[in-house]
Amino acid sequence: MMRQLKSIFRKSLAQSKIKVLKEGGVYFENLNLLAISDLQLGHEAVLHNRGISVPMEQFPIIIERLDAMLKETNATRVLINGDLKHEFSKAAQQEWDEVLKLIEFFKTKKVELILVRGNHDNYIEKILKNHHLKLSDYFCVDGFLFVHGHKSLKEYVGIPEFKTLVIGHVHPAVSIKDDVEIPHKYHCLLKGEFHGKELLVLPSISPLASGTDMVSQNYSHDTLSPILNECDLPDFIPVVIDEKGGVKEFPKIRYL
Repeated sequence: MMRQLKSIFRKSLAQSKIKVLKEGGVYFENLNLLAISDLQLGHEAVLHNRGISVPMEQFPIIIERLDAMLKETNATRVLINGDLKHEFSKAAQQEWDEVLKLIEFFKTKKVELILVRGNHDNYIEKILKNHHLKLSDYFCVDGFLFVHGHKSLKEYVGIPEFKTLVIGHVHPAVSIKDDVEIPHKYHCLLKGEFHGKELLVLPSISPLASGTDMVSQNYSHDTLSPILNECDLPDFIPVVIDEKGGVKEFPKIRYL
């Protein structure tokens, strides 16, 4: 059964020319587009304000991952599928500084930057306006519809027809126990169906995002996407991502 499921999923990805990268991005070859989600820039400052001390390492790690993915794919477009920043309220100083540094990074790489609005991206237009960047509720091209996933599609106006829906927001992960029953959590991409259409759920690229475990199902549905709540989650297939171990396709969640 596992071999059969892996074969089916591999064939589907190959047909769509979609490549899951070990750094957490997804490359859409036909679109020459690298999609990433949930950077959560400025997360450390929020934790520090809560009395939680963490090293300020997230941004350089994200830049290192982006650089590696751009070199591997030669993508000319990068789409951030929501939650570029972390704080819900106005942009904190760390967020402001890191968003500006990220924009400069993409300028040096000469790639087009496409930004989709996430639920954390309040007040971000003030940061972007001087760089002629637009924050859109969704992005649709060649049958692929990208939305962050924090709202039902019914809440959007004027969404065109699509074949594949791509969301973020959920921070999907799976926990796998080793030989001595110690669980290890890994970020993953999820692939399933949404009302007969293909649905891809992007992993978070943030090293501080622990992820929502899709296997244990010990989570509140409030932490999921309203879009995912309309789906049969146990039938989704996770693609587990590990920078050292690579990318591995797993059977459906119901079999894990």
